[in-house]
This record gives sequence, C-alpha cells and structure tokens, in this order.
Amino acid sequence: MSMKPTTIAMLSIHSSPIGELGTRDTGGMSVYVRELAREMGSMGHQVDIFTHAWRDDASTVVVLAPRVRLVLLGISHSGPHSKAGLYAHADNHAAAIERFRRHQARTYDLIHSHYWLSGHVGRLLKKRWQRPHAITFHTLGAAKAETGVGAVEPTLRLAVEKELVLACDGLLAPCEGEKTNLMHYYGADAAKIAMVPGGVDLKRFRPMQKGPARRRLGLVSHGRLLLSIGRLTPQKGQDRIIEALPRIETENRPHLMVVGGNGDGDPERRRLQNIAAAAGVQEWVTFCGSVAHRDLPVYYAAADVFVQASHYESFGLVGLEALACGRPVVSTPVGLMAVLSRSQRPGIVVADGSPAELAAGILTAAARTADWPAPVIRQTATAFRWSDAASAALTAYRAAMQAEAAS
Repeated sequence: MSMKPTTIAMLSIHSSPIGELGTRDTGGMSVYVRELAREMGSMGHQVDIFTHAWRDDASTVVVLAPRVRLVLLGISHSGPHSKAGLYAHADNHAAAIERFRRHQARTYDLIHSHYWLSGHVGRLLKKRWQRPHAITFHTLGAAKAETGVGAVEPTLRLAVEKELVLACDGLLAPCEGEKTNLMHYYGADAAKIAMVPGGVDLKRFRPMQKGPARRRLGLVSHGRLLLSIGRLTPQKGQDRIIEALPRIETENRPHLMVVGGNGDGDPERRRLQNIAAAAGVQEWVTFCGSVAHRDLPVYYAAADVFVQASHYESFGLVGLEALACGRPVVSTPVGLMAVLSRSQRPGIVVADGSPAELAAGILTAAARTADWPAPVIRQTATAFRWSDAASAALTAYRAAMQAEAAS
C-alpha cells in the first residue's frame, strides 16, 4: 500500500550528506542519508535534511533533488568545533530548526534522526512538535566499545542511546545483527525495530573493464591489486590488511590501495604508514586520500579483490558497492557480509580479522576469481536497491506514526 505524501525532517547533525567522503566524520552514513532522501523525493515525499554548518553563518539551503533540501544550520556556539562538542548545543540546533520551520511555514509529519547526536536533537523536536520520532543509529556506542579498538566511547553516548531507544517511536536497523545489538545492549523492543538495509546505485556501480580503469589511475604496472575504502580509523581495520601482506609470499603479494582519510596530515594515515614500514611492505601500499563517491567505480574496477577488515560495521555500504561492480569481497563477519556469508555468495568471510586469516582469505579469493564472473558477483547486490530501502523506511515511518498516535 502506497503512503500519502509525507513531509519528513531528517536530522544528520554531525555529518553532511554532501561532505567529503572518507574524511573523519563522513562515510557510509552520509551516502545512506543522501540516497534515502533522494529516493523518497522521487516517490513524492518532501524531505528536509538538517546538518551543522560548522560555521557561524546564517542557515543555508541547498536543493539536492526534487522535493529534497539540505539545510545547513549556522548557529553561534562556544567550545570545541568537534562531533563530541555538538551535544551541548542540541538546544541551539533544535531552536534553529524550529526557526527554519516557522519561516518556511512548514509542518513535518515525522522526524527521522541519524546517529545518537541527531537523536538527542530529534527528541527535543518531538516534544516541541508532538510528532513521531524514528532513529537510525548507524553505529552503537556499546557495540563499538565491545571491540576494545579505537577511542573509548563516552559514557554519555551509551546513556543517551539507551534513553533514545526506549523513548523513540521507531528504530530502523540495517541488518539482523544490528537488530540483535539494539536488543542486547539497550533492551530494545523487537516490535519497534524495522529492517531497513542500505542500498546501492546499480547504474553508477557496475562492472567495468580492469585495464582501462588501471590506466586512468596510473596502475598499469601493478599485478594483483587489493582495495580498501573507508574512513581512516582503527575501527575500520586497515592496519590488519597491511599486516596481512607480509604473510603472502613476495611473488604472490598483491598491492594495496587505501582510499579515505584527510590527506598527508591525517594522524591515522601516518600510523598506518608506520605499520607498513615496520612490516617492510611500504612499497606495496598506496594511500589515495579521499575520493568523491561518483569517482569510486573506477577504483573498484581496477581492483582484483575488495577487502573489508572492520572490527564493527552496522551494514557496510562499500562492500555492497564492490559486489555491484563485480568484485569479490574478503571481509570480517560484520554487517551485511555476515548475512551474505550464510549463503553461497562470491567472496570470503574470514572467521576473524587476524592478519593470518585475512591473508588466507585474500589468497583464496584471488585464486577463485575465474570462478566468479563479474555478472555473477553483481547479482548478489541487485537485491539492495535504494528504492527498496526507501519503501522499507516509509513502512517503518507508518508504524512509528501509529505507535505515536496510540501513545
């Protein structure tokens, strides 16, 4: 059953959906928000996405697609200009959104918050507007803390996430693993959780010839080529891929392209470079920096195998994009890849993310590429379209509206 045209306030406070992909706070969530909103707009719904402008200018509106606008909230605030520093200014963000709503004479039917910081702003708006509030967390602080990798998650985040899980009208989870996490760590009601997986643009991400792609990237002289894409952070496990390379004998050792990060000055990039140097494989690793989303297909096409070594992923859009481009994936058992590992799919899901396991998985995948033609690999991704994700989200919105009305 189709849903009548709905006006949605979508909150992505800490990360802009048009930010530079692969930098500190811009990754798969930004792609998810942007593509989900665009698809909803194409279905006739109105979506305003609110994000922090990171400057004190007046709010600016950018039209992303028909019926989809990005509102950059210019608010004055003191304290650190950081993701963690935004929490103290939730009232300012909520007030700025309310000023925009009044100026536009717009009424929103539902609030959809992305990440816990947005969720905190969303619950303030729910009280003000008396409208249903749905949340997609994208990552959970408690699940990240369980890995023991990277910065320590603030206790504030864990407390706020638990409050939001209990108080919101609907939860959108990208896969069964994240649904389990919501119930396990925060006691979420299973009936409140809707499955809304990510998607892939199958027109943009499609198989291309390897030779021309490598020529475009200046990689003609390389043999086997691995690819890693994502923000440079310990949680993404790029260090584990680098440490896997010495475990592959020199004559079979592939070259690794690492896409993402804030350039030469990125502290995590320097750490990874030091790891490569200490392992004696610096000549087998190339750091490409951040790459625009529209330009990623040529990187997937140039690679023989895509490697995802994350300690934790709620979904993992890049793995899905690699499959859509016809490239096999070697992955730790996280997010979508944990789901696909239960069926006969092209790719390797390693038991754990140890360098030894990853090296074995990479060698196995490289040896089996002839068994996995690009069209066969791509078929795995065709079940994940943004139109399906948008339809699932709209169904979740309807349930949240009904829950809010009943309460």
